[in-house]
Amino acid sequence: MSLLGWSIGGLCFGVGLVAALMARARAPMFPSFALPLVWLLALVAFSLTLPSAPAPYFREGGVLGWGVLTATGLWLMGAFVGSRLGWEWLGALMPMSAPVLALTLARNDLLPALWGVGIATGLMWTLLGRAWASVAGVALSVLALSWTTGLAPIAGASLWFGVCVAGAGLVAFGLATMLAPAGRTGWRYSYILLFGGFTLTAVGYRLAGSDAPWLQLTLMTLVAATLARGLSGSELWSRYALLVWVGLLASAFATMRGYGVAVCALIASLHALVMSHREFTATTDHENALYTAGALLLTSVLGFRLFTLTYPLQIPRADLYLYFTLLAFLIALVGLGALGLWWSQRGEGSPLWRSVLAGFWAIAAPLALTAVFTERAAAGWSVGALSAALSAYLYGNRLFGWLAPLAMLGLIIVLPLGNLAATVADMPRTVRLGVAIGLAVAAALTALVIAVVDRAPNSPD
Repeated sequence: MSLLGWSIGGLCFGVGLVAALMARARAPMFPSFALPLVWLLALVAFSLTLPSAPAPYFREGGVLGWGVLTATGLWLMGAFVGSRLGWEWLGALMPMSAPVLALTLARNDLLPALWGVGIATGLMWTLLGRAWASVAGVALSVLALSWTTGLAPIAGASLWFGVCVAGAGLVAFGLATMLAPAGRTGWRYSYILLFGGFTLTAVGYRLAGSDAPWLQLTLMTLVAATLARGLSGSELWSRYALLVWVGLLASAFATMRGYGVAVCALIASLHALVMSHREFTATTDHENALYTAGALLLTSVLGFRLFTLTYPLQIPRADLYLYFTLLAFLIALVGLGALGLWWSQRGEGSPLWRSVLAGFWAIAAPLALTAVFTERAAAGWSVGALSAALSAYLYGNRLFGWLAPLAMLGLIIVLPLGNLAATVADMPRTVRLGVAIGLAVAAALTALVIAVVDRAPNSPD
């Protein structure tokens, strides 16, 4: 990482702190101290990436921390610009530029830089909650763009195709925003602008000599989005329409394997982001939930694909008939659902400490399970967490909006730290047993503290 890169990262982080303080002072819709806390936690995460040697610390080994610093600053600026100033497309552009900076400034250490972008995104999505209406769509778009960029060298695909697709989506977002004051509102305008931009990008790459099936992937996503739109007229049928996204996942993987899923995940995430702005798309709540569920499904599978390629699972692989994988799957499916239910009990006014505690367990549980049962547990947790979120959506449960960030947090954290945690699984049995006992004791103490706080007559809840 060059001095220029560190200078840009430090500048973004510093301006992000100013934006966090201004957002809290001028826009009281943000949870108390949420944005400054994101900044502080990012600073702590960065400090943990500093190696003890060699000196200076920034010479090598700190690219993950650079990603956290840069993306956190851009996220905080984007939240302020999007929510306070009302420039939603510019607010989305700022955090989505973090993967582009990683690709430009950290080409030789691309994956660690992108892992840092993911950590910052997880922090922001969990702690900011629903105070910024665009946060879910922007978070999924940032993750999809980061993981698409990270998968490109592994798949032998174009490094910049994902960036071009994201650029086309953001241009369409900006145009739709500018057309709204002139009365040109409704989902059709945004739909045409979005998929028109995606199609032009795919055709441009084809004319430039690329033989990859970019246009086929774009058209498949267009068909899936159209079918989802048609089925979303009924709240009941919009649940069944989840199968449309499953069909797109299967078709994309058959067309271009993991990178085909990546392209469709990025397009679906940008589509969900733009369509969530009902002020100019006139979409319904269950329609937007369907788009978000599809983006979550595709982006989660993309992250899981990147996980299996980054940490090749040893024989026997992480099949569900293996006890350790199945156990982690069930813990995530049941435990994450219970955690989301507790987190959502106070609704939008949920105190910040609940968000911090929920996020902590969404991160600590998969890492602890990986330390005890190897990467197979991380794979089981990732699939179980996605299943918990999609189950909540399928049955019309309001928990879907609360479970989505928790489901992604585990995957975000095991990508950079899964291999490190798995080294504990190779240690003697007593060490692994100690980790398991520590996890159980921490869970019991957490339950005790929650019970005491919830029963307190002057509880902040």
